[in-house]
Amino acid sequence: MAAGTFKIYAKAKKYIGAGTITLGAGVFKMCLHRVSASAAILVLSTRSTWASIPGEISATGGYVAAGRNIGPATGKWTVGTSAKQYKFTYTTAGLIFTANGGNLTNIKYAVIRNSTGAGAGKVLCFVTLSTAAFTVTSGNTLTITPNSSGVFTLA
Repeated sequence: MAAGTFKIYAKAKKYIGAGTITLGAGVFKMCLHRVSASAAILVLSTRSTWASIPGEISATGGYVAAGRNIGPATGKWTVGTSAKQYKFTYTTAGLIFTANGGNLTNIKYAVIRNSTGAGAGKVLCFVTLSTAAFTVTSGNTLTITPNSSGVFTLA
């Protein structure tokens, strides 16, 4: 299955510029969301907080509510294709969600957020994982690996 590209929320750009979100510091988490979240997730211009994004998948089958820390937990900045570019990325091994003791159902999106507490923080970006909802059956995994050019680039 081929995922789309990460799309950054407009308010996240503002928060990065103002220092409210510091990439490379703090805790960043990736969360999985259902098709029913489409109306909220796809609105890049106004979404800002974790609370404004509904439709996280159920905390069953080994999935933990509010998502998993990306590795390194802070994410990281690296030089892009030129000295004037920096890219935000996380581990090149990707983030692995394992269905254990149950299925992870109705998945369509992954959201990265800056976590300031349980279920709190600012949303950074999202990716559409598939054109339709899918299930990861018990004993199988879903690996979300950032593109070699990073999650997103600032130039």
